[in-house]
Amino acid sequence: MLKRNDKGGTLAARRQQAGAVLTSDPSLELIPPGDATMNFSAASSPISEKQRSVYADILSQAVTGELIGMANYAAMVRLCRDIAGQRDALQRAMTELAHSEMFSRAARELGVTLIVNVEAPYWHRIRDSFLCHVDAGDSIACLVIQEVMLESFAVSLYHAVGEVPYQPLATVFRAVADQEEGHVDHAIEELQAALAADRDGFEKKLENLHDEVMTTLAEMLSAKDSVGHCGLCRGDCVKGSLQEVGLDRATLRGLALNHYLRALDRIGVRGDRSLRWVARLPV
Repeated sequence: MLKRNDKGGTLAARRQQAGAVLTSDPSLELIPPGDATMNFSAASSPISEKQRSVYADILSQAVTGELIGMANYAAMVRLCRDIAGQRDALQRAMTELAHSEMFSRAARELGVTLIVNVEAPYWHRIRDSFLCHVDAGDSIACLVIQEVMLESFAVSLYHAVGEVPYQPLATVFRAVADQEEGHVDHAIEELQAALAADRDGFEKKLENLHDEVMTTLAEMLSAKDSVGHCGLCRGDCVKGSLQEVGLDRATLRGLALNHYLRALDRIGVRGDRSLRWVARLPV
């Protein structure tokens, strides 16, 4: 079983490293204070223009993904039965927005311009799938898509970027990854109850969602893009240049799917089934 390298220390230390001040309710926002700026220009290890370009494309994906998450949580408000549930969904939407702002600020400090496009082909497909389940009033499907599938990818990829040599950027990704872990944890208990109520029905629903959404997520990290240009990279696909910053497409894909499988294990999904689902994803 793969385990992430916890070089960044405790969550509190990571947040301090990233120059982030949390409000008394940490789910509400993550605000970079004016007296604790992340000084990218003073980083100990200079970066090349190729590396800067790779980081720009990674940040474009991250900001767009966080804004999709914000919109997804906001859409879930109408599925909540009471004010407490609505407040929780809105708080999670605000957290995603705050993460997008942290990444945007990191881009400004790095001196790069982002491409933010929630209509980019892969993200548009995922958003359309999510909204279909919102319209159907299926809160379980929405929870699976946002907090198991999307967040598994986000957490694993952010932790991986948190290990890049350029520490001012790495600390931002580590801090956000630690917060995103809480979203995965949030879903587990409710989904465990849904599985216990009807194991076969739940696993069939999950398999359908897997084929619908995880296939798209896996295509984002596959060797060949099914949609042509992703709509977020400034030039050629960034996957071919990840080695410039010590990353690797195949390894990132493996980490994301490993995190996803562990989340399914925690829910109680039978391992022989989940492994078969993952085995048919695009490589």
